[in-house]
Amino acid sequence: MKAGPDILIIFLTASVFLILLFIVAIFLPRLLKKEETKTESAEINTVVNAFRALGDEIKSLKEQLVIKERLAALGEVSAGIAHEFRNPMGVIAGYTKLLLKSLDENDRRREIVQGILNEIEDMNRVMEELLKFSRSEPIKKIDINLTKSIKDVIQSMGDSADKIDFSLLDDVSIKGDETLLKQAIKNLVHNAIDAGDSVWIDVEKGVSLNKKGVFIVVRDNGAGIPVNDVDRIFMPFYTTKDKGSGIGLALVQKIVTEHGGNISVESREGEGSTFRVFLPIE
Repeated sequence: MKAGPDILIIFLTASVFLILLFIVAIFLPRLLKKEETKTESAEINTVVNAFRALGDEIKSLKEQLVIKERLAALGEVSAGIAHEFRNPMGVIAGYTKLLLKSLDENDRRREIVQGILNEIEDMNRVMEELLKFSRSEPIKKIDINLTKSIKDVIQSMGDSADKIDFSLLDDVSIKGDETLLKQAIKNLVHNAIDAGDSVWIDVEKGVSLNKKGVFIVVRDNGAGIPVNDVDRIFMPFYTTKDKGSGIGLALVQKIVTEHGGNISVESREGEGSTFRVFLPIE
């Protein structure tokens, strides 16, 4: 009599066990297949993303190569123009100074002659910019304190330095040509000061084209750059200023490119512009 319930319990336990085995046999392959499918999908996505990243990098490298070739060609043209014009301009300036000395202090013509000299000096500054743009000496990279270099540039701005906000305290070290990088930073800051009444400079660590480096960010609160002009501002001789030579930003791009970096700009009309210079850390 006592064996009946025990047999029933054993029977029910065996039945449940068999049902569980049946469920496992039916659904486990499906679950495993789903996991395999998920794994395969993840692997495929990883490969696709890798190819996309590689494609983006190749595209960017091609753009950098085109920029280098264009700047090299324009550099040769600039050097030729500068040398052709500087000699006759020197002669004109010499005769103008002699004429100025021959006139009495009260002679009204002195103002006209002085105006000629001023225009020659402006043209000479343009020639100097052209010569800077045409130079292609090897980059002399040394360890430099980027933070200090930026502070030196700000101090060289005179009264305009009051418009600039640069509060970075930590020293950031990179390898580069300090003279050229200071020239590039100075050009960017000059443009920002001309555009607005306040300028912000920051240095951020980051990655570009799979290279670790630093971004020098220069932002202003000016009128911004028209949409149609954004793609042309780095072209040599293109300028929206009344007395601009159109060499400043092109020279910045050349210096940055020669350091293995890149430069980009974000701008909205009425909201100012932000230039981002990337320099790799070697």
